[in-house]
Amino acid sequence: MKRRQKRFLYILFSVLFISPGLLNAQTRVIRPGDTIDIVVYGHQELSRMVTVNQSGAIDFPFMQNIPVDGMTLDELRRFMEAQLSRYLDGPPVMTVSFTDTKVLVVSVLGHVKNPGTVQLAAEGTLQEALAKAGGPLPGASVEAISLIREEAGKAKKYQYNLYRLNLLGDLKHNPTLQSGDIVLVTGNSIFSSVKVIGSVNDPGVYEPPQGATLLDMIFMAGGLKKEADMSKIRHVSPTASESKEIELNLNEYFKAPYRYELPKILPGDIIIVPEKKVLWRNVLQIVGPISSILTMIYTVTQIQRYRN
Repeated sequence: MKRRQKRFLYILFSVLFISPGLLNAQTRVIRPGDTIDIVVYGHQELSRMVTVNQSGAIDFPFMQNIPVDGMTLDELRRFMEAQLSRYLDGPPVMTVSFTDTKVLVVSVLGHVKNPGTVQLAAEGTLQEALAKAGGPLPGASVEAISLIREEAGKAKKYQYNLYRLNLLGDLKHNPTLQSGDIVLVTGNSIFSSVKVIGSVNDPGVYEPPQGATLLDMIFMAGGLKKEADMSKIRHVSPTASESKEIELNLNEYFKAPYRYELPKILPGDIIIVPEKKVLWRNVLQIVGPISSILTMIYTVTQIQRYRN
């Protein structure tokens, strides 16, 4: 009963205080670049502003890539109410309206921590977009960041240098972005990956997952070979603030994994797994000829016995 009363009050509030501007907005259709303010009463976590992308679609919780180009706000509201009612406890009470607050939607791709689309306030800059994407990764070519923008139906490419921006304060290298822009950060794979070499099943170069440890990278390289010397694994980190090399004993880790902390791996690190120094090879080199001689002596002895 209380829920019905609450819903009635929401509806009554919306009807009594609806503005003429909102009524006029019902006849306006949604177009790419529009920013829409969506309010779901009683569900603050769902209330947000969304921007219609260049494909004429929006993303919303429980609903991804909704085609809204050409719809009115009323049509969008009714559609969203029907969809949300499947996930919420009863039909939601919500309003949708155009807003003058402009939100820029740009893509930041390549050697950044969190590649994907980011939203910026109006007059958002290249530096702000990179910060939203978590910043460039080690090894990223920050002196040659590309900005791809569609102009007159054609994609144009511009290049900017963050070194000149940060060190010299050259604001020409921090342009204002537009919705639909693509920021591409390239990088050298040598400095953005990890080399695992030596006595592993599949030595090579691997991209380290976030928070990866030395053992994680060894597993990515197929694991240790039988002849691997687990007591003398070397971890070289030239990308640290001070280049360093440490030797690790995995036998100690396997004895007490909860007490032994493995080092975190950074892009550019090198892991070297040596082989055990086995003396049996030298022994076999000596035993082999001796064995042949003894075999010959035994054979001659047997022949002489047979003749006698």
